[in-house]
Amino acid sequence: MSSLRPPAFLDLNNLEWRITARWQVWALVVVALASAGGLAWVAAYIHPLAAVALASAPLLLVAAGFAMPQRVLYPYIILGLALFVPLSLPTGRDSRLVMSLVFTIAAFAFVVLYVVAFRKPWPFLPSAINRPFIAWAIAVLISWFWGVAFRDVGLWIWPSFPFVQAASAVVMIMLPFALMLTAHFLTTERHLKILVGLFLIGGVLGLIPRFNLASLPVNIGGMFNMWVIALAGSLALFGTRFAPWQRLLFGLLAGLYLVWGTVLHVTWLAGWLPGVVALAVMIVNRSKFAAIFTGLLVVGVLLASLASVDQIIANENAESGSTRLAAWAINWSITKDHLLFGTGPAGYAAYYMTYLPSSAMATHSNYIDILSETGLVGTAAYMWLWATVLWVGFRVVHRLRGRGDFLQALANAAFAGAVACIVIMGFGDWLIPFAYTQTIMGFDYAVYNWIFVGTLLVVDRLTAPTARPASEPAAT
Repeated sequence: MSSLRPPAFLDLNNLEWRITARWQVWALVVVALASAGGLAWVAAYIHPLAAVALASAPLLLVAAGFAMPQRVLYPYIILGLALFVPLSLPTGRDSRLVMSLVFTIAAFAFVVLYVVAFRKPWPFLPSAINRPFIAWAIAVLISWFWGVAFRDVGLWIWPSFPFVQAASAVVMIMLPFALMLTAHFLTTERHLKILVGLFLIGGVLGLIPRFNLASLPVNIGGMFNMWVIALAGSLALFGTRFAPWQRLLFGLLAGLYLVWGTVLHVTWLAGWLPGVVALAVMIVNRSKFAAIFTGLLVVGVLLASLASVDQIIANENAESGSTRLAAWAINWSITKDHLLFGTGPAGYAAYYMTYLPSSAMATHSNYIDILSETGLVGTAAYMWLWATVLWVGFRVVHRLRGRGDFLQALANAAFAGAVACIVIMGFGDWLIPFAYTQTIMGFDYAVYNWIFVGTLLVVDRLTAPTARPASEPAAT
């Protein structure tokens, strides 16, 4: 062992080490002073938040180094960043890079590095969702390159457009990847309870800005309302093992969001329709008698306020319905010539600006966007993914009927939420944000849908007849 002496510059008894260490101290002092000066310049001439971001970079690297090997933390970190962290990074364009997307990209890179660099197997369990996700990711990439290679010769491509296409392709893949992280890296009922608890904390805090009581850094955009209604409402409806006061609180939380949408903001159809659809699905699954009674009650309320309902429908048709139909017709005039692989992520925007600059409108429909951007191939992969989600959800909801526990409540919430997502995709781009409407910042609230839909796969695995015990290591 005496031969294994450290190098001279590491030898504490060596004068050379002491001299080297002295120079290292001076080098650290110089670096610290230069960093302080650089941060002061950034704060003064760029933005104070940019200086804060640069100053916190070493801490973030240490945190990332700790978090990355802990794969179970990925969904929590993404959800927490999306819910409570309004910070974002500049991109040099109108849109900014939200932290939830940054971490999801980092998680994707880490998984790829884990497989390629360390020659490890993919850290994903066998699942019905794996092939549809891979098919979708490949279709997005092919449509991107196809759209560039075969775009019209005279198409106007402005300087930022290639960046927008790349960012759109990343978002289109990273959102379903968040589903994969949830479906594969959460492996116990406790993991799911933490995830739901984190979101319901956001739901309680979100009441404050929803009712304009105060401003809080809670992201209540997109389908936030629907998921609060689905999760809290399902725990109230199906959680018979919970204490009555707990179910009452869950029901109260869901009810407040229903009141906000259906009473205070009823003219905004897309704002309350997803929550109502999710609640209707859960009521039907809970009791057919309750479903009939609720349906009759709703009809009675509508008949009692027929004039108001007629006005709401007229307003919605004037403001959104006819506009959407015109937008879809305009989009079809472009899409019909690019049916196989589409125009690429955000690709039809270039055709609009070249051929239809004065009449083009946003489609406000994920189905139209997916068809136009990825063609029939991408649309087939996307529908395959959602058909798989629905089939798994339908199967697990019926398997858990009558249990009255947390897993039954979550399965019903996630299934009802998935149905609501499928409905609202026809009237908005809240599942896959379009680059020139929601921008890539829409990832922050779109990721809610993918994370909680992913819980269906976890519940299915935990409750399958051949499910492994929670303590048994998962296969890779």
